[in-house]
Amino acid sequence: MARHTFDVAVVGTGPGGYVAAIRCAQLGLSVATVEDDRPGGVCLNWGCIPTKALLRNAEVVGLFGRAAEFGIKVTGFEASYAEAIQRSRRVADRMAKGVEFLFRKNKITLFPGRGVLRARDTVEVTGASGTETLSVKAVILATGSEPKSLPGVALDEKTVISSNGAVRSERKPASLVVIGAGAVGVEFADVYAAYGAKVTLLEALPRIVPIEDEDCSKELARAFGRRGIALKTGVKVASVKPGGPGAVVETDGGKLEAELVLMAVGRAAKVAGLGLEALGIVLERGFVKVSPRMETGAKGVYAIGDMAGPPLLAHKAMAEGVVAAEAIAGRDPRPVDYANVPSCTYCRPQVASLGATEAKAREHGRDVAVGKFPFTASGKAVALGETDGFVKVVADKATGELLGVHIVGPEATEIIHEFAVGRTLEATLEEMVHTIHAHPTLSEAALEATLGALGQAIHL
Repeated sequence: MARHTFDVAVVGTGPGGYVAAIRCAQLGLSVATVEDDRPGGVCLNWGCIPTKALLRNAEVVGLFGRAAEFGIKVTGFEASYAEAIQRSRRVADRMAKGVEFLFRKNKITLFPGRGVLRARDTVEVTGASGTETLSVKAVILATGSEPKSLPGVALDEKTVISSNGAVRSERKPASLVVIGAGAVGVEFADVYAAYGAKVTLLEALPRIVPIEDEDCSKELARAFGRRGIALKTGVKVASVKPGGPGAVVETDGGKLEAELVLMAVGRAAKVAGLGLEALGIVLERGFVKVSPRMETGAKGVYAIGDMAGPPLLAHKAMAEGVVAAEAIAGRDPRPVDYANVPSCTYCRPQVASLGATEAKAREHGRDVAVGKFPFTASGKAVALGETDGFVKVVADKATGELLGVHIVGPEATEIIHEFAVGRTLEATLEEMVHTIHAHPTLSEAALEATLGALGQAIHL
């Protein structure tokens, strides 16, 4: 059994793990990484990146369907779902190769295989070529998460699939039931519907994208309804069984039949078999409990990303990876500001948010000012032919503090960041509106919504 010595071992090379590894290397530490799939983890290989490629394909198909609006006559075009999947795999492959290049550039050693903690300073890696031992001063655990299912419903990745299975399968079903209307559920509903599948979206809570501001949920529901996506909220699934064209979904409101069922009810941390229990590392609600420096209860062992708890977002994992790396290197890192992590959903129209919803702000006793600007009043949005949605700003009426921002519409996931920077710099409404925005741009809607919160909207 070969033994190797490093300053740090990073177990898992998704966005959190590979960023942590690179930051450790930048700080002069020798770094080993352990990965049982391919560098990039779920995000680059099976999640964020391939799904965004598929959503881009869906957007292009949607534009072809609307070509007449732009004075373009298109007849008889064919949209191949198999080729969309193939393109998404090429995109994912390119990004994974990019991480492999960054490892070489930063002199980071990759050990393919599954890593297990044998002690606070020892990681055992079992791979195709045998077992190797890493002796280290610190460990960063970044093993991520995996799709959950409902009790008694097995993911066979044939008839009942997870998001992982969906990005692999070139099959285009005639009908699909999506269980769960969070970000994953609505994104895949968008993709399959664009390619002609009859999609039904089920959600146990009273509205789709239930963690978002209520106005966002209503706007997305309207947009999906116009595209023929059936929405059933407040519905509990009792069982999913083989039958009909593929599967029968039994709910408290009746039965649904579809060729394919996509399970999108959330993700669970991958913590089993890592050796946490022997080191006294504590779990809370299935996630590893960590300090603001991302350190677990075992000194020198850190945990980041999905396994360290919500929000289960790649960019949050990256930020935590930097904190862990800097803590190990003896720096005094600024802890992650979890109140200022953008949430982004990439369906059409896109949804992006930051901070408190209007309802939460009021629940917390804030006297709020709300500004809301629709994209129907945006010259750029009208020119693009993308007028669904709005920018909504929630602020403290007395101080002008930005409490929350909620966007539905074109490029919402890009626009949100000016508010993220604003909140980082503790900008007030007054300071935001003195920032000149170029015309015509979608970002002007951010300015107008902020003006609206001050009662000064110009174009509405």
